[in-house]
Amino acid sequence: MKNFFIITLIALFQINTYAQPKQQSEKAFVAELNNILKNTKEENEGFKFDGEKIIEQEFAINEQGILSLIIRYNNRDGTFYKSRMEAPINKIQGLSYDLYLILEFDDDAITWHKTAINSSEFTDKSTSSYLHIGVPWPEDIRHKENLQKLLNELLKYYKN
Repeated sequence: MKNFFIITLIALFQINTYAQPKQQSEKAFVAELNNILKNTKEENEGFKFDGEKIIEQEFAINEQGILSLIIRYNNRDGTFYKSRMEAPINKIQGLSYDLYLILEFDDDAITWHKTAINSSEFTDKSTSSYLHIGVPWPEDIRHKENLQKLLNELLKYYKN
């Protein structure tokens, strides 16, 4: 009985030791994604919409390892719609940087949900492989490098 108790304590310690760095890695990665998203000037996102972007739910990773985000787009004509993104962390293939900082996923691993105009109910659904996070500061490539480092650390826990 004593040995069982000791083995159980060791196992719990190992699980906690593993979980803490994973949670810290998730938190750091999500914080950097949110930093980039919040600091992207709306005028640089003209290809997406004509209006104001409101982050309703920042990037987050749930217990199942799903990265998600909800954004509301208020158009200049007074209408709005919402978009929700969900994608499994273990499907991230890499990070690209051109005009936009992009997370690349396995084929169609990203699920997009969209509301109808002036509705909060998600009805439309589509998939894609690329997530434009935002326009990083072009004069400072360190943002991409930092996010790549955080992504590499995070993927250690998701790519077994």
